[in-house]
This record gives sequence, C-alpha cells and structure tokens, in this order.
Amino acid sequence: MQPAESFMRKYYTDEAWAKRADIRKEATPEKLEANRDAWRQLFLKVEAVLSLNPAEETVQLLAKEWVLLAEVSTAGDSGIQTGAIKAWKDHQNWPLSEQNALLDRFGLDSGGDRDASLQRLEMVGKFIGQAIGRKYYGALVGKSVASLDKSSANPSSQRWVSLFRDVEAALAEDPAGEKAQALAARWDQLKRDAEVQARMTPQPNDFLEVLRSKWPPDASVAVIHQVARLYRIEQVSSFLAKAMALGEEKRDSA
Repeated sequence: MQPAESFMRKYYTDEAWAKRADIRKEATPEKLEANRDAWRQLFLKVEAVLSLNPAEETVQLLAKEWVLLAEVSTAGDSGIQTGAIKAWKDHQNWPLSEQNALLDRFGLDSGGDRDASLQRLEMVGKFIGQAIGRKYYGALVGKSVASLDKSSANPSSQRWVSLFRDVEAALAEDPAGEKAQALAARWDQLKRDAEVQARMTPQPNDFLEVLRSKWPPDASVAVIHQVARLYRIEQVSSFLAKAMALGEEKRDSA
C-alpha cells in the first residue's frame, strides 16, 4: 500500500507540496487537534441545516465559517487549496485507509457502515459547495470580468491592494486606535482620489462595493479562492467602517 504522503503528492504542484510539508512540520499536536475538532463541530452544524436553502443567511454564515477554516488549514495558500480541492474531487478513488482517515477527520464512523458515512460526507460537501457558489455568483452579478482585469493593471489599484493588505494585517487592532485611524485616513484619501479621477462615473458609497470593484482578481482557478477573498474583503470592510465611525465620534466630541 502506498504511504499516505506519496499518494497525496500527485494532487499538488512541487511548490504547493513543499509548502504543505512546511506547514505540517510547524503544526503542533495541540494545533492539529484543535483544527480537527473545529472541522468536526462545523460538519455537524452544516449537516443540521441540509433542509434549508443554501442562499439563506444561516447557511451562508456556515459557508463563511467553512471557507475561513479552510484558509487556516492551508495557511491561505492558493496552491495548497487547489491541490486539496483536486484531492477531494478524487476521494472515491483513494486507498481505503485514506478514506477512513478522511471520515475520522470529520468525526464520522469508518468502522461501521462506511457507505453511509461517505454519503453523509458527500451530502455535506455538495451542500456547502452550493452555498459557496451562491456567494460567489451573487457577488459577480453585474460585474464585467474584462473591467476587473483592466483595473488590476491600473497603478491606482495597487494602492487599494496595499491598503487592503495593511488593514487585513491589523484586524486585531483597536478600531479607535492610532493605527486603525491612520488606515481609515488612507481609505478616505483613496476614495477621494478615485472620485476626482472619475467625476463622470458615480462612485459606490458602500465600503464593500468599493473594495470589491477595486480589488484585482487573482489567477485562481477554483471558486473557493474567490469566495475566501470576498470573506476577507468583508472583514476588512467591517473594520474600516468601525474605525471611521469611531474617528468621526472622536472628532465630534472634541
């Protein structure tokens, strides 16, 4: 029987496989167990709402949790995510021992009715995929791929990207603090500059819409990569909104 590591190798590029190995070396037993426990709990939550419409808010919140947990599990690396997606799509052809390990990872019984356990896993996987798809396609309604590609080459877009990454790295900061307020000021200036550059084109007022329209697309091939980006955009958007609101309150009270 092929060792698990050599069997999984075929799903990954050389670079992604090396990064995957590094992540596994750095993970402590406690971190690995916490990750497994998180997946088991989330699986049960999703399984409990299979009767709902994938577009409903309850399901969408679980889909968000699923995608962000996948981000943690893969360190947000798109290459590792792509390999993991390829592996999942082929899981029915895995060696029996690897299928059992997959079931155990989600807290499913591999020693009893394996077929029933696999069916549960596949039902949840299909359902969460539908929920993620609703998020992705809903966000792209009315948006031109060509215009997004064009914006990614625009130097001004890189300023939005830089701000996005800086805010993402500061999500644990106090929105009322000096660092967050400096980021909010950068946001305000970029928005003003964009309005000056395109006076004839109405600019979106909503934080989320502005970030979505300015953030250039990655060369990702899987929808889940795009959805993960959308969820990160929502986190950054919410943080900036709080920071600016608190900044305004502070100025009004001065």
